[in-house]
Amino acid sequence: MQKMDIVIAWVDGSDPVWQRRRAQYAGESETAAAAEATRFASNHEIYFCIASILKYVPFCGTIFVVTDGQTPAYVHEFSAQGLCAQGQIKIIDHKEIFEGYEEFYPTFNSLSIESLLWKIKDLSKYFLYLNDDFFFNAPASIEDFIRREKVVLRGHWENNFTIKIKTGLRRAIANIFAKKPAAKHTVSQMLGAEAVGLRKFFKVHHHPHILDKDSLAQFFQQFPDVLHRQIRHRFRSIDQLNPVALSVHLKITRHEALLQPDVPLAYLKNLQGVPDFLKKIKDEEIKYGCMQSLDQLPTSQAQEINFAMCEKFKEFLPLAMIESHHED
Repeated sequence: MQKMDIVIAWVDGSDPVWQRRRAQYAGESETAAAAEATRFASNHEIYFCIASILKYVPFCGTIFVVTDGQTPAYVHEFSAQGLCAQGQIKIIDHKEIFEGYEEFYPTFNSLSIESLLWKIKDLSKYFLYLNDDFFFNAPASIEDFIRREKVVLRGHWENNFTIKIKTGLRRAIANIFAKKPAAKHTVSQMLGAEAVGLRKFFKVHHHPHILDKDSLAQFFQQFPDVLHRQIRHRFRSIDQLNPVALSVHLKITRHEALLQPDVPLAYLKNLQGVPDFLKKIKDEEIKYGCMQSLDQLPTSQAQEINFAMCEKFKEFLPLAMIESHHED
């Protein structure tokens, strides 16, 4: 079976050492929203993410966890308990991918980090990229992501014009108050399309993405100024493109993509979404899930979510991690 590596971006925002270092640079943040603590919060989502891969992704090669001088407390328990092969999970420090770009390190910006994932040593040409709050909700096959040498992309087309009008208005309003407007996921995707000359963009959502390491490497090596402008931001900026969107649109313009419609998600965004999320994680017709801002939920609802996820993935989770949840 063809193997495909998986890359997960993770940070423990509760780490005091990391918090102090972030505070030193927080003044550089161009928007207050980009520096919100919840963006860096970690509530054990990384373990659910990895467990879902081990349970549902038989074609998984190496799992690379990209982080900032940190290691998830229970991550080595996966191999110690025989849940995965020895050495299948590898920790990649930001310093490794920022080699040659040390002036832009440290960073607290996922878009900057994603721009350098292609520098991970021994990474497969095609790899899956997940935020740590993503998870597989049902069995996956490699054909879900690549068929006949073309990547499978799920989303829908949107026009740049409307987004540009809205962004222009937001910039004008922000300028009145001598501020920069907050970075937006949709705007960064539009910029990813514009970088390859498109006037519309194929918008993708919160699920695992297939990326082409070689396409990203070639683009940024061909346009080093674009890379420098991209990674100079230690916190998210409205001027940054989304590297996932860049990869998406590079493949589209080269006719190396199969475009598919959006897929339903088990998507937790706020308190009101808890009942629907709990229902959907039991439905294997829904292939992917995402838990955002779990730390913003009331304690009782957060515990309910954690217990449900522990139950779903209990055979693939470190015992110490499960026990810590029961103690909570």
